[in-house]
Amino acid sequence: MLYIFDKDGTLVSGMGNRPANTPEEQHVLPNVLERIQALRSADHRIAIASNQGGVAWGFITYEEAVFLIGDCADKIGGVDAFRLCPYDPKASTKNPESKYAKDAECRKPRPGMLINIMRELGFSPDDTVMIGDMETDKEAAQNAGCHFFWAKDFFDWEETNADKQGSGNGPSTIDDAGDIPIAPV
Repeated sequence: MLYIFDKDGTLVSGMGNRPANTPEEQHVLPNVLERIQALRSADHRIAIASNQGGVAWGFITYEEAVFLIGDCADKIGGVDAFRLCPYDPKASTKNPESKYAKDAECRKPRPGMLINIMRELGFSPDDTVMIGDMETDKEAAQNAGCHFFWAKDFFDWEETNADKQGSGNGPSTIDDAGDIPIAPV
């Protein structure tokens, strides 16, 4: 199976109401390291797909966004692939000169990043699970035809740690690696 994770709010925390803009601001969230290790031990593949609209808004550069994804990947023990989308059409109101202040196929809820990762690693949507904390993550998974889990359910977080996340009903099937969810909620 291929497990594609959102970054901010799923694998690492940010700074209150905004994503981390430096490696020092990125902190691995509870149960992430253990769950990722369990997936690796069961020979599953790991990837990250992250909207990085801060590039379009001018908060960070494209190179800094790539570095932050790489830092996140290092903090969780490495990934098989990652993609980021630096575009955000809403940024055109505050940063109209930005070449990234527009919409793009890679921006979730569109499926571009997920489809690209599945192709690169040779997985079908049926063999892919997206884990995220935002409705756009869920919609991207649906648009790509793959399974979805809310991060709060996948990582067994307390409800208080996942206030902004959607609500799921927990895993519907269990992988032979233990308690790794492999189907949508």
